[in-house]
Amino acid sequence: MKVQRLVVGKGKTSRPSDAEEWEKEYYEIEAVVEDQAELENAKVALKGLLDGWLSSSKPASKPSPKLPFDVSRIKWEKRSNEKGEFEVAEDYDSTDYKQLLKFLQEYAGGCINSKDSEGNTWFIWLYRNGSTIGRKKRKQA
Repeated sequence: MKVQRLVVGKGKTSRPSDAEEWEKEYYEIEAVVEDQAELENAKVALKGLLDGWLSSSKPASKPSPKLPFDVSRIKWEKRSNEKGEFEVAEDYDSTDYKQLLKFLQEYAGGCINSKDSEGNTWFIWLYRNGSTIGRKKRKQA
């Protein structure tokens, strides 16, 4: 059997307070999986994206699942602007960079929250040029 399309759906029902009505949210994402070896990565990525959407209404959103590659092995350059410090990567020779780039382009909608091995949460995004990746450490709650 060869999977050609992957559809992942997830929902939640919540009641913000006793005075409010119950709310139901449900999202479904469909992806075309060309390489069968990428099926598990696609499933993890789509579930992470859905978790992000479902938790976006909560004050402290929970990060997506652990990425299937190691972003600490990517060469990051420190930068800063009026919004603060962040890091960028254009480490084209790194396998981990290539996997993260593909992940952001194909599955994550261009951005994701991720925890590293030290427990830090990072917001990781793809720049409009399609090849530069940025990341910024989230403040700990």
